[in-house]
Amino acid sequence: MENFLVNISIDDVTPHPFSSTRVLEQCFSLINKFPDIKFTLFIPTSYWRTVKPSIATSHPLQLDRFPDFCKQIRELPAENFEIGFHGHYHGIPGKSDNDELQDLNYAQAKEVIASMKKTVKDAGLEGVYRPIIRPPDHALSHAKDNGSNPLYSAFRSSINSIAG
Repeated sequence: MENFLVNISIDDVTPHPFSSTRVLEQCFSLINKFPDIKFTLFIPTSYWRTVKPSIATSHPLQLDRFPDFCKQIRELPAENFEIGFHGHYHGIPGKSDNDELQDLNYAQAKEVIASMKKTVKDAGLEGVYRPIIRPPDHALSHAKDNGSNPLYSAFRSSINSIAG
């Protein structure tokens, strides 16, 4: 019988008080039981909820403004954790909380990627983030007439430098 490795992906790990890194306690509990387990944490670089009043923040929760959060992410054991991109704001400020990457053209996608990269650098997380992206709400820009996808194309063109 083949042995399978288990990877659990977790979205929206952020400095937001309703999200935070509390989930890591459960991750470490699972690591104690299954030492080979792997987690992929998808972290927005400047999480900003603006629509739902009960979770809205007055400003983006930009990672470089939360050194304790960044330290905790940096110190995660690489054999069990990898960090992926989950958008910059996660939503469209003032419009939605979840679909930031859904309707971008190539130039807009490049701008979002540049913002993510800058924030990761400013937060001292270069080399921690892997060149993996999970669009918020699993919403990816629609393919254009030539079949290409603007976000995918922009991300692929930045793959060599996106994670540091």
